[in-house]
Amino acid sequence: MRSLVALAVLGTAAFATWLAWIAYEVLCEEGCPGRPWPLVAQLVAACAGFVLAAVAAQATIGGAARRARVAATAAAVAYVAWAALLVVAV
Repeated sequence: MRSLVALAVLGTAAFATWLAWIAYEVLCEEGCPGRPWPLVAQLVAACAGFVLAAVAAQATIGGAARRARVAATAAAVAYVAWAALLVVAV
């Protein structure tokens, strides 16, 4: 059961990071002189959230419940920041 939870967390984080990459590529039109800082920051936040979700998944599989909770909470904060930055970028 822990493996399924870990895979679900990691899959969700990978999907969100993929969406962040798409937003990074699509929201800056051709000839854009440079990407705006919220667009770059949302990609950084999503990548940080993915790393934290991977730590949470590994801790979940390993049975380290406290470390998994801390990493999952930090990943959730990173993805809330990602969503806020994506709203600002649009």
